[in-house]
Amino acid sequence: MGLPLYRREIFGRSLIQDADYKLTIGDETEDLFELLKEIKESNPDIQGVSVGAILSNYQRVRVENVCSRLGLTPLAYLWRRNQKELLSEMIDAGINAILIKVAAIGLKTTHLGKSIKELYPYLCSLNEKYDVHICGEGGEYETFTLDCPLFIKRLHVENSEIIMHSDNAFAEVAYLQLKKLVVMDKPANIDTTNLVKILAWSDGFENILSNTEIFKGENILENVVPKIDIDYIPEMNSDYIDLYTAHANSLYFAISGTTAYNYKGSQTTRSPLNTIEEETRVCMKNLEEKLSKLGLNWTDAINMNVLIKDMREFGRMNMIYKSFFDINPPTRTCIECNLSPPANIQIDLVAIKFRDYSNIKLVNTMHVQSMSYWAPANIGPYSQAKIINNHAYIAGQIGLIPASLKFPTPLSLQSQTILSLKNLERITSVLELDVWKFSVGCICFVDDDTSFEVVKKAWKYICEWRKGENCCNIPPSLYIAVPSLPREAKVEWQVLLHNGKINRNNYNDDLEEDSKILNFEPITWEDTLDTKNFCIIKIATLFINPILNSIITIRVEKSTTLTTLLTSIELGLLKIHDQFCKSNLLEGKNDSTSTIFWVSISSIRFFYSEKIGVEIATLEKGVKSMINSKFPSDMNPAMTFIPVIAISEGCAVGICVQCGF
Repeated sequence: MGLPLYRREIFGRSLIQDADYKLTIGDETEDLFELLKEIKESNPDIQGVSVGAILSNYQRVRVENVCSRLGLTPLAYLWRRNQKELLSEMIDAGINAILIKVAAIGLKTTHLGKSIKELYPYLCSLNEKYDVHICGEGGEYETFTLDCPLFIKRLHVENSEIIMHSDNAFAEVAYLQLKKLVVMDKPANIDTTNLVKILAWSDGFENILSNTEIFKGENILENVVPKIDIDYIPEMNSDYIDLYTAHANSLYFAISGTTAYNYKGSQTTRSPLNTIEEETRVCMKNLEEKLSKLGLNWTDAINMNVLIKDMREFGRMNMIYKSFFDINPPTRTCIECNLSPPANIQIDLVAIKFRDYSNIKLVNTMHVQSMSYWAPANIGPYSQAKIINNHAYIAGQIGLIPASLKFPTPLSLQSQTILSLKNLERITSVLELDVWKFSVGCICFVDDDTSFEVVKKAWKYICEWRKGENCCNIPPSLYIAVPSLPREAKVEWQVLLHNGKINRNNYNDDLEEDSKILNFEPITWEDTLDTKNFCIIKIATLFINPILNSIITIRVEKSTTLTTLLTSIELGLLKIHDQFCKSNLLEGKNDSTSTIFWVSISSIRFFYSEKIGVEIATLEKGVKSMINSKFPSDMNPAMTFIPVIAISEGCAVGICVQCGF
């Protein structure tokens, strides 16, 4: 290639064989670190490292770890590629690689020394018969490259010998010892510019992009929201500074929206802090103290919702935020909203404590930091997905092109909507999650309230499009307009999924072994209530054991009062309860179904339109006072209040209720 060659002896061993890796003296990964460190010192302009991993998390994770410590970008453009397509592209690009080891059913010593071009049809047939990896990603074979477009000269094998390692009747293990290689000249001036196929971000979704009906028209008039009259000032014993709530129920935990100011912690202050960095640190310390009081730490946090007052301060906030996490941080969604002064950042979270339960699998985390064609790299302090106890939390997805981490040009809602959903599908499919069948809830954020109809149609179209391949389920969904999204994106999707597996164990202390929740197939309810006080309440609920997710929306048709709004919220919550109890989901436990439901509500997120003209403190005190007086005392959800520009269909309030059983 005409490039300098750097080599280093491997002194370490594979001490850490887990899927994740931390700096470990004596591990072979540290030899790679030292080699790349030397290369970077000698060549300061180097910015990235290419990773050949297709399926190997083990390899990718270790290269990502080393790169992050050296300030290099890992490039994994083979990651999760279709192996049949990929090997064909390699052959078409002029890569001449020969097999030098075989170790799989169907591969014999006669295949040693043959090129991937010669063996391509045979490898495809082995894949169909025995599920052999076409690219040898399972160790079925190893190759040696004699020539490729980057080579200035090519290699020729003059002498070789076959060595039999294991003469197994079903799968021989043998390798080709290359005894003599000769470097040979290649023809000059060969044009290689068009040999490599660059994948388009729209591959596989062209039919949606060409469907003009989805992207026709904009809804401008639906978001006229009457103001709410404050007919009374809610009273509570507690000062607003300590109105936070936390849910703790055996396995599921949630902490309400926390700022640097609204919690009486050791770090809390009433005086405005000078910088977003300082405020983020205090906010995170407050969350840390709350976690500690619940017997938790940051490793138990599964999902974080970050609200920032000015998205231009996102990068500065991120620098402090990430210092609180080690490997595999929680998933995260971030939006801008008009927080009440002096707060500039507010965070709520969900945690699931699994360490006390030996029969529960540890968290399955997807945290890919490499650039690829697969899905956007998570170079920030959050994971793409976390799965535990049937819950699959997915990080907020925006329409970035994975290969470049840039938006398609020209910038448009159309391209970003489709690409963000494609990214969502890519992440979930790798984890064997069916986003179109087992989505439990969806919140879609847009940066303009005229975008609601477009994103609704796109979501519905893709769900129906996938229906031919699998049973399609459209979950309770909420569409919200906010001032800004990360990287000035036009749309962001936050989706919670069930992992599609039956949970046969019961971890809730309130349920006995013989009273398991029966239903596994999705159960949905939809209701519309007219309070006769100009409030229309809609409830959409979906239950898949052990998750229940419900969306309540309240549309105010004429000017009404805070009392009426609070009554509407009460009626919505009661309706979910009635739906659950009437469905008889608990066998032999009908008498206690009501109690179990209220105890199992882990979090309630209240999105409210700023157009209603109610201050957050007033609304928060009013809702909490109503819940304290109207509902059972053992109902203790974490409640978070979020001001937004608009909610679809001109709603005043959108409420997301989540239960874990």
